[in-house]
Amino acid sequence: MKRLSGLISSAGRLLRRRRNRGSAQVARSETGPYVTRIISDSILFNEIPSPTEKEAARTGYIAQRLGEFGYVEAAADDVGNVVAMVPAGERTEEHVLLFADIRCEDYSPVDSMTKLEADRVRGKGIAESSVATAALLVLAEYLARNEIQYDRNIVLLFTSFDPGRRELQPLESFLRDWKDRLRCAAQVRGLDLGRVEDRPLGTCKLSVSARTEERAVAAGEPGVTAIWVLASIASRLGSITWDTENHTFLNISRIEAGVGFGWFASEGVLELEVFSPNAATLDVARKAVEATIGGIARETGAAVDVSVKAFLPAGDPQINQGLTSVVRAVYERLHIKPHPVSLPGCASVLSSFGIPAVTLGMTTGAKTYREEFIHLRPLETGFRQLLAFLDECAGWKQKERA
Repeated sequence: MKRLSGLISSAGRLLRRRRNRGSAQVARSETGPYVTRIISDSILFNEIPSPTEKEAARTGYIAQRLGEFGYVEAAADDVGNVVAMVPAGERTEEHVLLFADIRCEDYSPVDSMTKLEADRVRGKGIAESSVATAALLVLAEYLARNEIQYDRNIVLLFTSFDPGRRELQPLESFLRDWKDRLRCAAQVRGLDLGRVEDRPLGTCKLSVSARTEERAVAAGEPGVTAIWVLASIASRLGSITWDTENHTFLNISRIEAGVGFGWFASEGVLELEVFSPNAATLDVARKAVEATIGGIARETGAAVDVSVKAFLPAGDPQINQGLTSVVRAVYERLHIKPHPVSLPGCASVLSSFGIPAVTLGMTTGAKTYREEFIHLRPLETGFRQLLAFLDECAGWKQKERA
């Protein structure tokens, strides 16, 4: 990719290149206006429909914004990725990747209308994808406006990843082309500021639908009902020990059945997820779950269907060990309280390509069944975290080899 015009000159630079220490120590007044832009861009982006074909509506907005910052070659590719490149001060084949998932599976024309309050922004999708995408866009603007360069090329990727899809996905397509050039990577997420992934987990999410004979309450004894079938599945799966260390576990995330009063429940859905830090154990557990469900279906005579809703591989803690130490150092510098989490994420996909990758959360907030929101105050710390991460990773491999 050709170097972007306007990024070669070092005049007026607010951050120094990585060889000059302390470049991540940015004054609050220098980042404040950009943090305000993260908020406004999050609100605008959140109301763009998703998912759409190749996320065309969202990638079009992203490419337009990047063009305004001087990234003249940024455009959506054939699968729905948008890439912005910040070249290093001197020629190098090493790259550091920051990426955000722009897709929102919970988008709703009504529920995704945002509400700005004194200390937070509410709206479906705001924490899932919008604030992360906005943060990456504003980072691109910050680096361009201030003509910042590092010892390594910086790649900003706006992509999408649907764990339930079987076919090649935009993120995987990008990684196949770039895997030999990426030294390390970070996924930017909306929530979990201070997240540390010491033991990244893989997950398999399953949806189980059950159908039994439809009968009114007045008909007498209910016999086998959908609720009974789904409850039996949940109970039997809950009693299984998956491994001797108890590192593999199952969560029943949702049970819904019946149409209301006056009828025995004849159809329903159960959603569950299996977590494990070991890829082989995760696969064995998935097969055991499907076999157990099949056995209950035969016992009860109910029509039961099982589908895989999502799958994410387990990350490799050995590959990520050095990068995790870098993240902890960034947290210490910025007085961010680290909190270890064992949650699956898109960053684990990069482990399967041999690329060290971590997750960086932008702020705090919540995503629940009833509401979704982000807190505004921590966003400045989250943005400064991205700058500090880039500063550290510009020389991370050099330090590792020394």
